[in-house]
Amino acid sequence: MLRKTCLFATLAALILAMMAPAGAEPLFTDACQARLTARNALNAKYGLSPALLGYFEEALNQDGEGYLVSYYAANEDLDYVLGRYTVRVNGEQAEAAWSWDGKDVPYAGNGLAAHAWGKEQLTEIWLINLQTADMRNYALIARAISIEAVKKEGYLSGTPQDDEPDIPAEYDPSLAKLTAEEAQKIALKGVQTAYGLTDEQMAGFVVDREDILYEASAETGEPTLVVSCINWDEDGWKEGNGLYMVTVNLASGLIEYMYYMDGVIGNG
Repeated sequence: MLRKTCLFATLAALILAMMAPAGAEPLFTDACQARLTARNALNAKYGLSPALLGYFEEALNQDGEGYLVSYYAANEDLDYVLGRYTVRVNGEQAEAAWSWDGKDVPYAGNGLAAHAWGKEQLTEIWLINLQTADMRNYALIARAISIEAVKKEGYLSGTPQDDEPDIPAEYDPSLAKLTAEEAQKIALKGVQTAYGLTDEQMAGFVVDREDILYEASAETGEPTLVVSCINWDEDGWKEGNGLYMVTVNLASGLIEYMYYMDGVIGNG
């Protein structure tokens, strides 16, 4: 088990090394990099692609050992079957775990009849969303499973809280060193770096220059710009399609947060 854990942590570190070539200027804040490291670790160990992670909320907490990034179902009907993922991040090292690991799961491996919904089931419900834009049917299945299970074995309760500080109401715009156009270029570079997109994929991106949101950094109080980067194909969904929300610090030039919505999940 320890050998497997080290293997996944090493794989995640290799992915990060490819993302940030030696000698390159940092592109992300430490907290943002921890989130990216955690997401890569979940993909390496459990096959949770960026699209499948859209079924989860993400909460980051920092302590003396680094960062703990938690994932729980964005839809409460799915909370029991999807379980909780946690990733301990310390520098480039990441150790991922799933609340269903090591448990005797009824009907495991039998599609949506299983009590634990991992990559197999997440892919199935993602395809349902893609084809029907409706999440009610599988949500009802998950609810029925959880209602039965709570009678027998208890149920997960409570959700992790993201401990990042609240965004200040005001900030000093004179601290900005970047223009909106420069921040938008950084945002696009961050999207390509973090998600491993090709130049061909990036050519299809459009920056929403009307949906511009200025905020203050939750970490420093410095001015930030939230950039909406959109990529879509009219003839249907393709890998990398969707909306990427990127928060760029206008004083430091670092990306503080990245959020991806593939345009398939949550349509129902």
